[in-house]
Amino acid sequence: MSYPRLAVVLAICLAASVSVVVHADIPGIKDGKRLTQDIAGKVRDISTPDLQRAIEQTPDLVLIDIRMPSEIESMGGAIQAKQNVTIPRGWLEFRVTGYTQSKDVPIVVYCGGNIRSPLAAHTLMQMGYTNVKNYADGFIGWKRQGLPVKRPDK
Repeated sequence: MSYPRLAVVLAICLAASVSVVVHADIPGIKDGKRLTQDIAGKVRDISTPDLQRAIEQTPDLVLIDIRMPSEIESMGGAIQAKQNVTIPRGWLEFRVTGYTQSKDVPIVVYCGGNIRSPLAAHTLMQMGYTNVKNYADGFIGWKRQGLPVKRPDK
């Protein structure tokens, strides 16, 4: 098995194992899975073809990769687009205004496999951004389709 393919398999396994641990039922506590279910109707998803079109036709698009730099490296890169920026999920609320001060700018958020990006998109909406979408296929889906990937700098 090639290294990039192994990295994707490991990332999927890690995501699956994390979701099992994180989704414990605790009375009175909403876990990540439940929070994601609660916001499902509020966050708009963007398809891969629509994201490709937006990258080509929307220069002011802000494409936010919320993965940690170590995830980006282990998964083999990020979506190749001049609009792509990395803002780890834990820093999103504090750093997004460094990339856009307009509440109406088009923003697309993605992670590896649609686990954290819906919550990140919803957070941006709560902050007042009005044109936010979630890329549900995530980096794994983008890469599987053979689309352009920017490899991490070594």
